Amino acid sequence: MIALGFGLVLLAALCLALFSRRGHHEADPRAFFAAHGQFGVVLFFLLSVGETYSIGSLLGFPGGIAAAGSIDIVLWFVGYILLAFPVGFFLYPALWRAGRRSGAITLPDLVGAHYRSRIAEWLTGLVLVMLMLPMGTMQFVGLAGVLSRLGLGFSPLVLAGSAAFMAFLFVAIAGLRAAALISVLKDTLVLLAILLVAGLTLWHFSAEQSRGLAESLSSGGESASSACAMIMSTIIVQAVGFCVAPQAVAAIFSARSPAVIRRAQVWMPLYMALFPLLFVVAAYGMTHAGLGGTPDQIFLAVTSRSLPGWVAGIVYGAVALTALVWLGSVCLSLAAIVTRNIVPHVPPAQQKRVGLLVIASYLVFAVATAAMHPVLLVSLNKLFYVGLVQMLPGVLACVAGWRVAPLFYLGGLGAGLATGFGLAASQASLGGLNPSVPALAVNAVVMALGWGFSRRMLR
Repeated sequence: MIALGFGLVLLAALCLALFSRRGHHEADPRAFFAAHGQFGVVLFFLLSVGETYSIGSLLGFPGGIAAAGSIDIVLWFVGYILLAFPVGFFLYPALWRAGRRSGAITLPDLVGAHYRSRIAEWLTGLVLVMLMLPMGTMQFVGLAGVLSRLGLGFSPLVLAGSAAFMAFLFVAIAGLRAAALISVLKDTLVLLAILLVAGLTLWHFSAEQSRGLAESLSSGGESASSACAMIMSTIIVQAVGFCVAPQAVAAIFSARSPAVIRRAQVWMPLYMALFPLLFVVAAYGMTHAGLGGTPDQIFLAVTSRSLPGWVAGIVYGAVALTALVWLGSVCLSLAAIVTRNIVPHVPPAQQKRVGLLVIASYLVFAVATAAMHPVLLVSLNKLFYVGLVQMLPGVLACVAGWRVAPLFYLGGLGAGLATGFGLAASQASLGGLNPSVPALAVNAVVMALGWGFSRRMLR
């Protein structure tokens, strides 16, 4: 019964993908990768939500609370996503205008046009691809937990490969339009599923409770000032980093106008209602014995205990769609970067075909690495943002029209990446400060020197 409910959700998603193809021809790479920049408020909103709330949110948020035994992750997770909305409200329209001026559909397109450098375009694309590789792994780590509960009797590798095939199929059918339309089904099911599971756990919370919530959330040894510095700096860094992620930029370029983007951003905070409900689920899982599984599977374990089999299957299907929709958007943005910015001289007529090959390769890599290195979802999320936020100074120069020599742009990016990953690897305390902050400062100083140098040369 669980597998039946799960299968019905995927079948409905496949039907929506086929429906999204009607009246649209995806042979044009701009149509396939960016929907010709025709999305109105509703489709842009749904696509943006699909990229914001992946399986990392649905499973990683309650799993992180359980793993840390602290509410610090609540402040961090909710804070950075909430702050990203006003940042996006102002940054996204400026990015859209810069992209429209240069004809860009990827972030490296924009960088190459602004800095007038093929090397800057190529290296930006390469850095983004490298940063996004482990994020696919994160989705399949989460999917493995979902698929293992279906009771189908297949090996985890076969199940993950089947999920990868579904993600590929959704994208291959209609490109970005399919991801946006499937988000309608995904969002509806996710909202209902979280509301149902959280409501039932609240109703039965006192039954068979093995320990108190205060005991489960005992604070760690980190000082209050250090914890506060880490939370606040991480919120700021990840909020701005989120807004320059490849899939976020691709979604921006798919919008019809800046007004569409602003109207959609106004409604985005409504989805923050998910997090108090997910906290309820995490609290139930931490205070009730016998659920089993890793911290990342708390939501799935509570669902299994609370709901009958076929309903649990539908919930599992909704969770799987959060990963598949996110994977579809990321795969499309990475395929566009590889075919347009990394591999030289791919004719427009061949970009979709080469892009599908890139997507298939990315999914195979993600499945293989998820099988070999299952790690906590929250950890992958943090490492991703250490590198991603280093794109911010270069992007701000693009949208502001500041002229900086490509050498300074690349020097700032390289210095920021080296500093950020070096500090993260050394586990230096920094008084609790996120390692991305000093790295971003180094990057910004190099960019500022480049801007000042360029101004003097133009006098």
